[in-house]
Amino acid sequence: MKSFLVLLGAVLIAIQVGGSRAAGNDDGELNPSKVALLPKECGVTKLGKTDNATKSLAFEFPWIALVRFNKTRRPATCLGSLINRRYVLSVIGCIRKTKKDPDYVRLGEQLEGSDRDCNVFTDKATGKQVQECAGPVLDVLIESYVFHPEFDQPMYTNDLALIRMAHEVEYNDYIRPICLPTTPELRANVPRFLVMPAWELDMNAPNHYVGTLEKYFVENIDLDTCQRQYENAGFTPEFDDGENRFCAGQQGPNYVCSRVPGSPIGTEVDIDGVQRHVEFAMAKFAPLNCTLRQTVPMISMRITKYMKWITDNLEA
Repeated sequence: MKSFLVLLGAVLIAIQVGGSRAAGNDDGELNPSKVALLPKECGVTKLGKTDNATKSLAFEFPWIALVRFNKTRRPATCLGSLINRRYVLSVIGCIRKTKKDPDYVRLGEQLEGSDRDCNVFTDKATGKQVQECAGPVLDVLIESYVFHPEFDQPMYTNDLALIRMAHEVEYNDYIRPICLPTTPELRANVPRFLVMPAWELDMNAPNHYVGTLEKYFVENIDLDTCQRQYENAGFTPEFDDGENRFCAGQQGPNYVCSRVPGSPIGTEVDIDGVQRHVEFAMAKFAPLNCTLRQTVPMISMRITKYMKWITDNLEA
């Protein structure tokens, strides 16, 4: 495992290029001691099942993370998902595009720029409107990264990063981990319809997310159909990641018109009688033209194909 040290102000961050497995081809058995570092209590929210509204609610995606620079210098650079008390799963591409590495992870954020995120609902007993608010956001310094060893910059294949935070975080109603597909059954049966939470980017301020967290409903499209749709649109990236690629066809009235690298793509599945939200893919690429994005799928990574690498690189 190669390791580099980068000094960020008073914070020393280790950047590791971890693992020697070939990209993808990651169908080997997972190490039980490593899987045990992922929580069994995951993917459950205070609100229960995700609804079909396009605007997300406070508490609905408590695992969403913003990977940020020091707030006095730069806004958020990409998204990620909280997978246990110490780690966030994200992408290399948007982190390494910058001249320096992000400083910290923000958890518990729902509405960019607001002090608190709140839901307003009508009390059935009294008929009065009631406001329920999440607590303040949590900013945690980054201790180290592990980057996939076969990350390819031009096409962003194997674009996977594990971010280790400087300390463990406490779970609550608005900061909780997402589940990962740790069983062979979950990895072999990716659902057809999934949801991706993400902020839109401010087109006038690159890398700056704005507004409320949106929900984008996507369809798991087979690879041949995906490639054909790109070719028909006259946009043919040279994909070489094969079955590691996840093509997310967008459904419903709202479309992603900005890059959302690191956004978790998942849905609720029954795990031992409990509905839990499982991350099956992660957003990494989409064409720049917003009109084109309404006709071709987003290109994402199948997390199911990287579970061996992810778990092998977790530390207690």
